[in-house]
Amino acid sequence: MELTQRERIRLADRIHHQLRQLRTGRLAEGIRRTGSLREVLERLGRTSRLLDVCLDRNWFSAGERMTDRLVQGLRDLPHYAGQIVQGVEAGPGKIPTLRDILEDLEQAGAEFGTLRYDAEGDQLVVTTEAIELEDVYLGEFEIRLSLDRLSECQAHRAIYRVVALDPHPAAANEHVTHPHVSDERLCEGDAGAAIEAALVHGRLCDFFQLVTAVLTTYNPSSPYVALTDWEGRPCHDCGCTMGADETHGCGSCEEEYCDECISYCRRCDETVCRGCLEDCGVCGEPVCPSCLTRCPDCGERLCRTCLEQRQCPCLEETDNPEPPEQDNDHDREPA
Repeated sequence: MELTQRERIRLADRIHHQLRQLRTGRLAEGIRRTGSLREVLERLGRTSRLLDVCLDRNWFSAGERMTDRLVQGLRDLPHYAGQIVQGVEAGPGKIPTLRDILEDLEQAGAEFGTLRYDAEGDQLVVTTEAIELEDVYLGEFEIRLSLDRLSECQAHRAIYRVVALDPHPAAANEHVTHPHVSDERLCEGDAGAAIEAALVHGRLCDFFQLVTAVLTTYNPSSPYVALTDWEGRPCHDCGCTMGADETHGCGSCEEEYCDECISYCRRCDETVCRGCLEDCGVCGEPVCPSCLTRCPDCGERLCRTCLEQRQCPCLEETDNPEPPEQDNDHDREPA
């Protein structure tokens, strides 16, 4: 339902309050970091005084240690000063007026067709158009911004969610509803700094537009699941589509197979596809290429276990030769 003017004014006031809290929190963080710098300067002062004492008393070895400590402290100064500058510059600066925030909310409603407020979740919600990337249909998404956590946007990725309205998840992972969305969290990529800046400065329409821009763009270098694998991976044997929990790698040919086309070697228990298994010519058990060999005498293909146990028929004949026929001449009657 479209927000009324009264509701927009109430929301603008809440957002203004959250931005004031954010500014106060970041200024407090700047003061805390200033305290750390002050402690470093105090340590430098103490070290400098100790160095003077060492020089006055000709304690050269101790003086060298104090000098090293002084140099290290001076090298640390830019780090602490940079932390303070970073904390101050990361703050929202000038807070937008209520009128500015109200106009921004109206612009967001016009841009996305509607801007909703979910009172139960205390969230501002916009809905994207149906998204299709490289002929893969992903559907519409809701971008849900938690207003009660707007002042915490130093961890801004945690204060909004991207929810698929009609999920078409990757076959390999049902939690991935978009190449750059997993468990309703967006991988922002290079847009992260711009998204954070929009939130910090209260430009919520810009925030929704930036998130939408990431959703409508595919970056093949960093997806949770590549679009080429969205419908699953084909079994190398039968060609059926496999999810992540249905895929098995053959230890012999290193291809991927489904549950029906995969098996295992009865000798070493290695996971092997049916095409790479061969029945032993002696015991008849399916074995992998690593466990298969030939009889050195007759060339029969058999498993190594059968060879070691001399189970090949030709070896049994060698081990158990037939006894020679006995000469029965002494049993004959004389002529």
